[in-house]
Amino acid sequence: MKRIRGLEGIRGLLALAVAYQHTFGLMIGWQSGRSLITNAPFAVDVFFALSAYVLIKSYDEKYSCVNIREAVNFYWSRFLRLYPLHFVMLSVVVGIFYGMAHGVPSYFSNNVKRDLISNYLMIQSLVTSKSFSINLPSWSISLEFYLGSLVVLLAVFCRPLFYAVFVFFLFVAEWHGFRVAGNKDPVFHGISTGMFRLLLSMGIMVLVMDVVKRLPVREDVAEALCTFGIFTIAVSTICLPPPFHPVPIYLVSVLFTTVAIAFMDKAAFVDKVMGNPIFFMLGKLSYSIYLVHFPVCMFLVYLFHIDQSYDAGNWIVHFSILMTLLVSCLTYEFVEKPFILMGRKVRLFGKDTPAK
Repeated sequence: MKRIRGLEGIRGLLALAVAYQHTFGLMIGWQSGRSLITNAPFAVDVFFALSAYVLIKSYDEKYSCVNIREAVNFYWSRFLRLYPLHFVMLSVVVGIFYGMAHGVPSYFSNNVKRDLISNYLMIQSLVTSKSFSINLPSWSISLEFYLGSLVVLLAVFCRPLFYAVFVFFLFVAEWHGFRVAGNKDPVFHGISTGMFRLLLSMGIMVLVMDVVKRLPVREDVAEALCTFGIFTIAVSTICLPPPFHPVPIYLVSVLFTTVAIAFMDKAAFVDKVMGNPIFFMLGKLSYSIYLVHFPVCMFLVYLFHIDQSYDAGNWIVHFSILMTLLVSCLTYEFVEKPFILMGRKVRLFGKDTPAK
């Protein structure tokens, strides 16, 4: 699939938004009211939708029926894409906690042995309401690898069954309701809020993709729809904190977001704006930014003895973000990139793809 620069730009800006709100909350206080970002959790729902779009677009044309070998190869490539950086940054966080705080603080883990095992296996988000993510944002990586990959394969290999599952969870979401900014809250028979968010975001994305594929749309209409979708992302992330996002509004926000994603390749002007060199570079670094910002933040918190009982000043937040960007450049180059290339070339079944 041809890389759509505008989508990379969206991903990069949202990763920065997540890093900003987390860093502000940890250093200044979650209730300080000074963070420009009020609903960074919505960015994660956009990440889920983006993953569904890119992966399904890449695999939909290749496979129309169940192919076990290719499914295994798919999981292998996802493992190489997601796990190496997760492992490195989790180890860095654990090293910071044991080296600077004499152990993992209780508010990041109430059972260190269990959480270390589950985090290194990347299954912490599959244990509803019990296991903690020691590297705070990694809960979504756990879900995206296990559940998200399964959703993508189901959509590629058996669309009718995928839609049956999606409609069921859509009904349960409306019936039960859930906290749209949560990730571990139990909702329905062991299924967590995070799982619902992933299933609904990916499900709406697939639905919009199938509709758009059958609709001839002029470029000016695509530009307008794409612009409105990006506006929705901005408003939902910056201006609408979770209390103003009940499930119906949340679903509408996700719908407009997926429309923007689906029309980006038809909206040349929006794609050019969102895919400018700075935003595009942030997009390339987005996964690193997402997993690096927490360890950088905690290192600075312990280094400078930052305590929320006093105001450390906004400068420390901006300094932490700057350090995150610098470290992300290194982790992208020396951790992500080698395994991305390996994932493209090395297959568990079939012949390896020759290097170009």
